[in-house]
Amino acid sequence: MKGGDILIECLKAQGVSAIFGMPGTQNLQIYDSLLRRGSGVIDHYLVRHEYAATQMADGYARATGKVGVALTVPGPGASNASTGILEASTDCSPVLLITGQSDSQFYSRDPNKMFHGLDQMRFFEPITKYCAIARTVQDIPCVVEKAFSAMQSGRPGPTMLEFPMEVVTGECEVEIPPPIYRKFTSQADLEEIGRAARTLEEAKYPILLAGSAVHRSDARNELQRLAEKINAPVAVTRCGKGVLPEDHPLALQIIYGYPAQEAIQAADCTLAVGTRFTSIDTRNWSQEYPRPLIQIDEDHQEIGREYPCDIAVVGNLKATLQALIEQMPAKENSWNKELKRINAAHSAQPALPLLSEIRELLPREGIISVDVHGIGYSTFAEYPVYDPKTFIYPNIGVALGHAFPAALGAKIARPDLPVVCFSGDGGFLMGSPELATAITYGIAVVTVIVNDGALSAIKRSQEKGFEGRTIDTNLVNPNFVDFALSFGAWAKRVEKIEDFRGILKEALDTNRPAIIEVAMQDRQKEIMDNIVWLQSEPLRKEYQ
Repeated sequence: MKGGDILIECLKAQGVSAIFGMPGTQNLQIYDSLLRRGSGVIDHYLVRHEYAATQMADGYARATGKVGVALTVPGPGASNASTGILEASTDCSPVLLITGQSDSQFYSRDPNKMFHGLDQMRFFEPITKYCAIARTVQDIPCVVEKAFSAMQSGRPGPTMLEFPMEVVTGECEVEIPPPIYRKFTSQADLEEIGRAARTLEEAKYPILLAGSAVHRSDARNELQRLAEKINAPVAVTRCGKGVLPEDHPLALQIIYGYPAQEAIQAADCTLAVGTRFTSIDTRNWSQEYPRPLIQIDEDHQEIGREYPCDIAVVGNLKATLQALIEQMPAKENSWNKELKRINAAHSAQPALPLLSEIRELLPREGIISVDVHGIGYSTFAEYPVYDPKTFIYPNIGVALGHAFPAALGAKIARPDLPVVCFSGDGGFLMGSPELATAITYGIAVVTVIVNDGALSAIKRSQEKGFEGRTIDTNLVNPNFVDFALSFGAWAKRVEKIEDFRGILKEALDTNRPAIIEVAMQDRQKEIMDNIVWLQSEPLRKEYQ
């Protein structure tokens, strides 16, 4: 078999069914193998910018938990795709980037003198779990196997593989590795679990902090049962949104939101389960958590890494939480009165536009991909999610423009579910070339664009920090409806917010790529005033 054929056979063996990318000189042999060997098994989606290739792969991975795969040329193709690899790295998403390369005989030459030159191993090593070059045809199964092993063990993350031209055109007979499945960690120490149980039993107001590892470890049911048994409210990290269904009476939603912050002030013990304590979640590590702090994680390197913990439990989350449930007696509901007060105050805020209509019209399992924009920030605290796979956001790297290509990847992964992209005007334009991709393949994502004519959060940050002075945060936008119609998409503009619900329903019913432009230029100041991380008060007041 040719090397390129071996690569495609290895990907097929690992269950890959979609690849996002763009053909070019150094990957043409791989594309020919994909056409001959992958037809009917692996679908390919041509992107218009390699930036979107890994973002689409990321959306695919987040909606399914499976590996998302991107394929580009080396050098500028790979560097364009690197933003998606960064997002996958920070948010623990299994994304594989594959590139071709010139003949390896030129590896000794200065990369700055090479066509599409870039030392890709040095470039990608800091933001991948594994990156490698297949030096020979025989190396292909080995590097693919190692890449999938890295993505399926510990905290997931991206990998990157480079294939020189003579390797993919060379021939050899090799054995194709069998599929690699996720490896679960060993059991935790029973004595430490016992210490944790006794500490929780002594606490009157324990609070649970849950991260995305709960979902990856298939421990969501155990988390909910433990919370119910000890009557402890649950706050989640950005990456962990939805690990406890957010209509559950013990759900506080996001860890830095008003309900969670109020509960943290009242709590006398913290149980952190699979929580990485990232900068945004902890307000740049200024947040203090009630002690004693019990930290449960499958990764021993996370224990005490950001906050000192009093009890450490390292091991399989599902088994550890089950052991805690068995050891813990049921506790009385000490939180009931306090949670009623907190939730009443939070729900009394004036509603933000658009969020309730999207939540009402999307089924529980419907997917929303949210970009970085004024109203989008509030989805963490005010858009209830019931399953982590249904909420996509660039949580830590926070790449503007992530939402639209990620939504396309999610829809490809889950064609049976409605998918809404909720974006600002600036973010949508960064990913907008992929409207051509959506039309080409009939990817029926409904995109809601909040057109307020500004990079709102940055503009307000400038105003607050520099005596009202701003620079280059006002936007000149196209007519988004005409733009979408020119591609052949369904499109309408919302002039009055009260019309949004009906237009959104119509868009969802079209089963076509659809764009809804919500004209909000006249409400720009209101949007900026209500940006959650720029508010002077913890709760919104009626806008004047």
